[in-house]
Amino acid sequence: MIGVGNLGSCIAYEIANRGLVDELVLVDILRELAEGNAADIKQAVAFRNNVEVTAGDYSDAEGSQVIVVTAGKPRTPEIKSRMELLAVNKGIVSNVALNIKGLKSEPVVITLTNPVDIMNYLMWRGTGLNRRKTLGSGGMLDSARFRTVLGRKTSVPIVEIEAYVIGEHGDNQVPLFSQIRMEGQRAILGRGQRAELANELKESALNVISKKGATIFAPANTTVNMVEAILRDEKRVAVCSVVLDGEYGLRDVSIGVPVRLGKQGVEAVLEWELEEEEKRLFHNGAEYLRRTLQEIIAS
Repeated sequence: MIGVGNLGSCIAYEIANRGLVDELVLVDILRELAEGNAADIKQAVAFRNNVEVTAGDYSDAEGSQVIVVTAGKPRTPEIKSRMELLAVNKGIVSNVALNIKGLKSEPVVITLTNPVDIMNYLMWRGTGLNRRKTLGSGGMLDSARFRTVLGRKTSVPIVEIEAYVIGEHGDNQVPLFSQIRMEGQRAILGRGQRAELANELKESALNVISKKGATIFAPANTTVNMVEAILRDEKRVAVCSVVLDGEYGLRDVSIGVPVRLGKQGVEAVLEWELEEEEKRLFHNGAEYLRRTLQEIIAS
């Protein structure tokens, strides 16, 4: 774990609590914070498993199967868009990438630092890792929020709803209304219903942030689900930010798409059939990310 503030420590705890790993190393610029969280987590799981949890540095990451990166400034109530974090977090993530590049092993790297699509692209460039081993975590969080909104509006139990959000983890997110299934059946929603649900979905994150200061449990849990799918080679379908190489007609941009997760990271990018409006929104988000990347690289 690189970065063990509120979000990073919650992810670390959940990984340890599920017993997914033999060893978990916490790295943070604040060494005492990492040490305190390591001791707290170790004590928390003492009755459940033998996970070794320690504080360390980048040299201790050698041989890791998965590295999760949350280092950076988090989104707070006064920050209305994740893109506002770009200036400060690009330097932090670039430094993390440089340290990971020095490792002999080739771990799967999962990045949560916002804006996550941009940060994942910088992580990929900075580490030199295969694009299938550098993933941005955000799509499954958006999908979880989508399912929550749908469950509240329809009274269908959330676990009986299958719904995904692709595209930019931000204002250009694309809820896939064409792919919704409820209780195993394809759901047909009208234009008005779609607009209302999309608007409520966009407000989901800020609604939590305005009340408690940050989103923690939901991004932590959806990320650990990704970690579990990788470590246990589950071939699970998930939406992750991945650098594309021709899929969906795009190249050299990291954006949320459905993938199959396994021990190698992204085992396959799944190209789902999208409605024309979904395609338009998806490519609008990709173009926005591409322009932003060009500005960063040129600066």
